[in-house]
Amino acid sequence: FLAANLHRGPTLKDLASFLGYSEKYSSDLFQTRMGEPFSRYMRRLRLGRAKQLLAEPCTPLSSIAQALGFSDQFAFSHFFKKATGSSPSQFRVSTQNPSSAANFLRPARVTTISPRR
Repeated sequence: FLAANLHRGPTLKDLASFLGYSEKYSSDLFQTRMGEPFSRYMRRLRLGRAKQLLAEPCTPLSSIAQALGFSDQFAFSHFFKKATGSSPSQFRVSTQNPSSAANFLRPARVTTISPRR
């Protein structure tokens, strides 16, 4: 659900609605099943996808921001720089050099939680 709706910027409230539980229960369930808080998981998921998209040099930052659910490319750039220490443009340059890009390109681990039946 989260990966499929990344472009919408899913929130804990969205996940709770999808699962059919309260936000509190969904948060606790997420923490228990995933081993990390919802916000950390979403940050990691977005960052992993951002790195994949940035490795494609023809994809504009505005398209990447939209695909990840950010309001604009500036919000995306701020998020990326805070998370990695480099701007999206600097990351793109580093992907041209495979030895410096090796640590950036690890994909995010994606695990699923089934909705309540």
